[in-house]
Amino acid sequence: MRQITSIIIVLTLLIPKLFAETINYGDSTIVSLLTCEPGKELYSQFGHTAIRIQDTQGVDMVYNYGIFDFRTENFYWKFLKGQTDYMLGVYPTEHFIDEYSKRNSTVWEQVLNMNKMEKKRLIEFLNENNLPQNRVYRYNFVYDNCSTRPYDMINKALIKVAAVDVNYEPETYRKMINGYIDDFPWSRAGVNLVFGMDADKIVRNQQRVFLPENLKEMIQATKLIYMEDTRNTIPLVSKANILVQSTPSKQNSINYLWHPFTISFLWLILGIVLMFNRFNIDALRNKMFDSFLFLVTGLGGLVIFMFMFFSEHPFTGKNINILWMNPMNLLLALMVWKRSPRKFFFFYNIIYIFMILLSFIVVVFMVHSSVYDLVPLQILIFARVVWREERLLHILFVPTDTGIKWR
Repeated sequence: MRQITSIIIVLTLLIPKLFAETINYGDSTIVSLLTCEPGKELYSQFGHTAIRIQDTQGVDMVYNYGIFDFRTENFYWKFLKGQTDYMLGVYPTEHFIDEYSKRNSTVWEQVLNMNKMEKKRLIEFLNENNLPQNRVYRYNFVYDNCSTRPYDMINKALIKVAAVDVNYEPETYRKMINGYIDDFPWSRAGVNLVFGMDADKIVRNQQRVFLPENLKEMIQATKLIYMEDTRNTIPLVSKANILVQSTPSKQNSINYLWHPFTISFLWLILGIVLMFNRFNIDALRNKMFDSFLFLVTGLGGLVIFMFMFFSEHPFTGKNINILWMNPMNLLLALMVWKRSPRKFFFFYNIIYIFMILLSFIVVVFMVHSSVYDLVPLQILIFARVVWREERLLHILFVPTDTGIKWR
C-alpha cells in the first residue's frame, strides 16, 4: 500500500499545479481506478490504489495517495509511533505503470461510469487535495490510507446514489490482514502480537476498502441509482482492463524449520525436559534458561507496552498479550540469579499465573483469536512459572506442628 521512488518525489515537487488547468472537463475525460497486485516486499504486501485521469489533449495523470519519504527525520521512530505523514502525488501514468511492471505486479484498471459533472467534481476535489497545504496527511493503516482516500473522493464526487449489491461474509480486521501475510510467518506473529482486541471487530461493508483489492471488488459491485428514477441503475464500472499482467513467478516457500511455531515448540520441549530432569531452580542450566525466557518475553512485553501507550496505530490498544508477555519479566531475568528476591518471586508468580490464565480465558471466550504461532511459548512460560512456584514453595516454607511457616 506504500510506494516511493525518487522520480515520483521529483515529479511531485516540479509539477505543483499538476496540469489541472489543462484537463478537459468534457464527456470524453476518462476517470478510472487503478489497483495494484500485492508485492513481495513488506511495504507492498497489501497492494496499492490510485486514481487515473485522462483528457482529450493527451494528459494522462495518476493521483497517488501513497507517497512517503524515508528521508524524513526520525522516519522509523515516527512510523512505530503511527505518526507517519503521507502525501498525494500526481505524475504521468506511464511512470506509475513502469514501476509496477518492473515489480512484476498486475495492475487492474476500472473505468468509472461518471457523467461530466461528477468527473469535474472529482478532479476539483483531487486538485484541491494537492494544494501544498492539503497534500500531506497523517497516514492511518486502516482508516485513512492510499485506498480509503480514493474511495472517499469518488463517493464525494458522485451525484447519483451508490449502492453495493453484495453481502460480504463477516470477517475481522485481524483475519483480513492475516490473509495477506500468511506466507510471512514471522511478520504474522509480530503483527498479531502487537494487535489488541480492536483488531477482532467485525468489518462492515464500507470499512473493507482499507485493502486495495477489497476496494476493487466493492467498486466492481457498486450500482448507481438515479434520484429521479430509483428503478433505473447503472454499474459504477463501465469497463475493466489489465494494464500490466504479471508473469508467473516462484511462490515463496515457507521454511518450517525456521518458523515461530517450530522454534517456540522446540523451546517448550527443552523447558519441559529441564523441569523433569531433577534439576533445582538454582542449577545453572535452569537459571540460564529462565533468564533467557524472561528476557525474551520481557522485551516482547516492552514492545507491546510501547505500542499500547505511545503509538497512534489502530488496533494496538487493549492488548491482552501483555498479560503473559509482560515487561516486568525484564527485571525477573536479572533477579533469577539472586536468592534474596525469592519471596518477591513467590508472590509475583501467583499474580503472573492468574494473569496468564486470564489472557487465556479472554482469548478463548471473548476474542476468539490468538497468536497461534506463539502458543507453545505461552504454554512454556506458564509451565515454567508454575514449576518455579512449586519449587519456591518447598524452599521458602517448612511444615510445623502449628502449620506452615517461613523458613
